[in-house]
Amino acid sequence: MGLAAFETRAGEAARTLLHNQGYDGGWGLTLTSVSSIVNTSEVLPILRAAGIAGQPVRQGLDFLTGVIAEHSRPRPKGGRGEHTRFIAFGLAGLLSHPRFFHHDGVAETAAWCVGWLEDHQVDHGWPEVLGLDDTSLHQTALVVHRLAELRDALHDFGPGLLLPGEVETHSLLKRVEPLIDHGVRGLLYHRRPSGAWGWRTYIDTDPSPSKTALCLLALSAVCAGTGPGGEPAYRDDPRETGGVHGPVQHKQLSEVVVEAGQWLLHNHHRWETFVEDDKDVQGTAWEHMAYALCTQAAVRAGASPRDPRLAKAWKLMNDLWDPKAGLWNEPGASGKRATIRAAYYTVSAYEEAMQRLARINLSDGTSEVASEASAEMVIVHVALGPGRAVLVTARDSEGNVACELSERLFDVVKVVYDAPEAGLSTKRIAAMLYVAPSSVPKYVQRVNQAVSAAFGGAPARLLLASTVDGASGYRLVGR
Repeated sequence: MGLAAFETRAGEAARTLLHNQGYDGGWGLTLTSVSSIVNTSEVLPILRAAGIAGQPVRQGLDFLTGVIAEHSRPRPKGGRGEHTRFIAFGLAGLLSHPRFFHHDGVAETAAWCVGWLEDHQVDHGWPEVLGLDDTSLHQTALVVHRLAELRDALHDFGPGLLLPGEVETHSLLKRVEPLIDHGVRGLLYHRRPSGAWGWRTYIDTDPSPSKTALCLLALSAVCAGTGPGGEPAYRDDPRETGGVHGPVQHKQLSEVVVEAGQWLLHNHHRWETFVEDDKDVQGTAWEHMAYALCTQAAVRAGASPRDPRLAKAWKLMNDLWDPKAGLWNEPGASGKRATIRAAYYTVSAYEEAMQRLARINLSDGTSEVASEASAEMVIVHVALGPGRAVLVTARDSEGNVACELSERLFDVVKVVYDAPEAGLSTKRIAAMLYVAPSSVPKYVQRVNQAVSAAFGGAPARLLLASTVDGASGYRLVGR
């Protein structure tokens, strides 16, 4: 499956990308390509996955804030065309590191993107490129997904906060929510009775695994968010689904997500080793890494990462790691090549699996990510060492083991280490780290993975789930 090696590989991939960052702060499809909005926005989540922030991220954000509006101009006016993907991927990059949303130009550019989407919506979503009236499932799903992330970020910031660029959180939120609803209605309209989506809108085409995965991830992001008081950000009431093909049904978004995930699992042979091209994308040859995208979506919909139907896709992703390039390859008839696109899709799938495993109740004291045959190490003492080292002593072991962590993971350990014996709530940890609460379980999982690796792969957990003041949280082991 490759989960045990993911932390190390993500770090190595991040170092490879840092060494190949363009002079303009961006990245292209390959390590020698011209910088683009799409690929720069794909790199930033990889850096986040490796716990890297700081100047490289700021430079990437500077690239995005400098080119999104420029690239979105019509070609005769010096732009690269009015493509929705510039806006959708641009928003993804701007939102990749919420702690930097106050960075110069980020909030202002995000608000500009919202204005562009307000001005250029069509029936049932957004087009591939302006001038085409047909809705694009690809772009509409991307837009809905990123608007849901922007909504959640604005909820986390709180109402009435004035961000740089004179962007006020409550006012921007009031503009974002109707756009989300518009996109959701469009995605549901094009849903097939089978639970899947076709590869094109308005035409009765074969179902598309990649489009189904993209729509699933978007709708899941919409109904997963929470408001400032912890209430659901989107009411999961029954909605009309279908209409373009077949009879209209009434389903909740959560039900639609589950059924799409079931369709992907049932049809895993259609995508588990495939790259699916997208002929609707104009101006470039576009390919979806279906093996990773659909795996991520299936796990998001509730599948266990160890479901046998996902095994072939995980094996492919594991085998595509290229140690010489320090990146993941793309499969293809023309030969394998290391690309940022392959790395982004693969990292997203592995992150989804780790977040899913972090949510599983490990009441039997074992870890799915760790070696299946080994017993869990019982940690009896923890200390903070020099640099970003954590010194861990396990029962029946001689001396302590030094576990070197990334800056972000060390910060996670330190805030819990300095906390009272009962630990800290997830919300409090998130506030101290300036991240979204939904990111905390992911970081905890990575901390425990790093400790496990320090013990040669034996299962070990440094941070344990706990209830703190009636809310979910984490405490240090041994307390």
